[in-house]
Amino acid sequence: MIDTLNGVVEVINPAEILRNQDGIFEVISPYGHVFQVTCRRGAKMNVREISEPQRSQSVENMIWRIKRVPRAVA
Repeated sequence: MIDTLNGVVEVINPAEILRNQDGIFEVISPYGHVFQVTCRRGAKMNVREISEPQRSQSVENMIWRIKRVPRAVA
């Protein structure tokens, strides 16, 4: 996954980007839904909806935003 300066990646298909990743990600849909996606290499993704849409329902572009959630170090 390409890490950007602010940690947010913009993509059209988040499943393609997250397929071989390992970690927890916050994924925001073009409609404003926020999901927490847990990825483990070689396993299915676990997707949990965190919030309802925050923006209007009219969508001009179909860009999804992905940000890695930092893991707590014990």
